[in-house]
Amino acid sequence: MTELLKHGETTLIGHDDLQKLLDQALAEYGVPGAQVGVIAPDGDGLSADTVWAGIVNKTTGYPVFKDTLFQIGSISKIWTTVLAMQLIDEGRLSLDTRVKDVLPDFRVINSPEITYGCTIRHLMCHINGIEGDAFPATLGRGDDCVAKYVDYIGKFPARTPLGGPLSYSNGAFVVLGRVIEVLRGASWDTVLRKRIAEPCGFDHVWTLPEDVLRYSSAFGHFRAVALDKEVFPAPVEPAKLWHLPRCTGPCGQVSSSIGDLLDFASLFFNGGVAPNGTHVMSERAVKLMTTQQVSLTDQGIENVGWALGWQLPNWGSEPAFGHGGATEGQRANIVVFPKHRIAIAVLTNADAGTQMAAALTRDIASRAGIAAPPKVTLSDRHLSDDEIVNIVGVYERHGEHQEYRAGGPTGVEGVFEPDEDDGPCGVRLTLPLHATEQGHYGVQRPDRHEPTEIEFVSASDGTKYVAYGHRVTPKIA
Repeated sequence: MTELLKHGETTLIGHDDLQKLLDQALAEYGVPGAQVGVIAPDGDGLSADTVWAGIVNKTTGYPVFKDTLFQIGSISKIWTTVLAMQLIDEGRLSLDTRVKDVLPDFRVINSPEITYGCTIRHLMCHINGIEGDAFPATLGRGDDCVAKYVDYIGKFPARTPLGGPLSYSNGAFVVLGRVIEVLRGASWDTVLRKRIAEPCGFDHVWTLPEDVLRYSSAFGHFRAVALDKEVFPAPVEPAKLWHLPRCTGPCGQVSSSIGDLLDFASLFFNGGVAPNGTHVMSERAVKLMTTQQVSLTDQGIENVGWALGWQLPNWGSEPAFGHGGATEGQRANIVVFPKHRIAIAVLTNADAGTQMAAALTRDIASRAGIAAPPKVTLSDRHLSDDEIVNIVGVYERHGEHQEYRAGGPTGVEGVFEPDEDDGPCGVRLTLPLHATEQGHYGVQRPDRHEPTEIEFVSASDGTKYVAYGHRVTPKIA
């Protein structure tokens, strides 16, 4: 049944209380500006409330408005998945369609298995083995840049065998975007406008900078203090770049206001129908997108598994689906609780926004009686000799290098090189590796309140990996 979505104060949390929560969070986490939105039941329908505060850019000091556009980062993958599900609804694609049947030139250089066997399902749930974290700035801004990216990413060796272990892949979603382009005969940016934004009346959803910059838009900020310094909240400075290369659009280039993001999320309460009555996709597509495809319990307790596009965060016995997003100093997050018909979204313009969004989501969800997600608890026990032998080594892939050495208070120390998400103040971190009370491993980074989970897993071919942030990195020495 389609439920009317009204815009106004929700029964879950009063507007003034929601505003107060956001104001306090900006001060606590040192984030310059943000928007927060909540969908909750309201009689026979749903209400969506939004609040905003702070500034869009530390350089200009201009305020955040209700309709300011933030980069939603990897939440864009859900939009790309919806575009693919529309093709499935039309019978032009299936989850088991091989990528090579649509893109004859698709290949991964060292893996005939992926080249000839990778399917749309593999792409959507991150078990495709395609390199996940390459963001080239050399492919131009023409309408052919996504096609060029597919050729580019195919020159990287496979990260895993086809089928897993799960490793988060931005590259796979660009490949999915190219499938959409070929079947629709238009660029991904154009398809998103024509198939979702325009028919749904989402006036504040754009993908290209020349469109986004016609509106009030947020600029990203990075921590301005080295990551090994226990300063929180740390001062931030504007990022050096505003956005990622256009060729990576299908994995992370949507910019949206909080209101339009909530309206998009309401598709998943209303069987694929937008607030203006537009039928975006079928009820079957909605169910498929929110049904678990892959378990993640072997990589930690943060997520239960992955569906199609959506990740399935662990909220104990409470069903949930959601996604985060990270671009150049902007962070976004959305969590949907289908049983309660509640969605909570947070858009921010600083790297600490990830932690801020998690805290706000916990607080707001608690008002509906939803218990907080289980916490990772580090143990001080000394790791066993067998554990140390299994863990110690060098793990490396494109853009990632980790080493685990015998020593330190727990028996193993991890050495982590900075990556692009750390910003200009990223530094090498050497941290004791702890066992967790939940049966995995973790480290306590000095720039974060909560521990970061780590696990050591093996693929079907015997390759050993370290799993960190949904990504796996192979052991090379």
